[in-house]
Amino acid sequence: MRLLDYKKALLGSLLFLATLVTTCNAVCSLELREGHPNQPPGDCVDSDGDKHPINSYWVKDCKRCFCGEDTISCCTQTAIPSRYDKEKCQQNFHPENCTYTVVEKKNPGKPCLVEDWVL
Repeated sequence: MRLLDYKKALLGSLLFLATLVTTCNAVCSLELREGHPNQPPGDCVDSDGDKHPINSYWVKDCKRCFCGEDTISCCTQTAIPSRYDKEKCQQNFHPENCTYTVVEKKNPGKPCLVEDWVL
């Protein structure tokens, strides 16, 4: 492979990865296990101090988390309303089932049209 072709391939790969990281950061977080205090060798310790074994999943605070060998990753499971009439309507979060509703400010019993949701 010529050097110019190699550089083009590398640049294309980096551009793809940069786009992927930007997209993932909106819904996921990734932390190094060693960055967390009191990490035992075979477990991940979450922000509440609960231990989780390596290669396990758990759900907490509407996020699905994974304990990897080197990292803890957590991704939201909640669709967030993004396009609706913000002057007329308000969004309400329901932590018991990790959902949002969008209702009129003056008449909270009346739902509003939501044109787009973001996960």
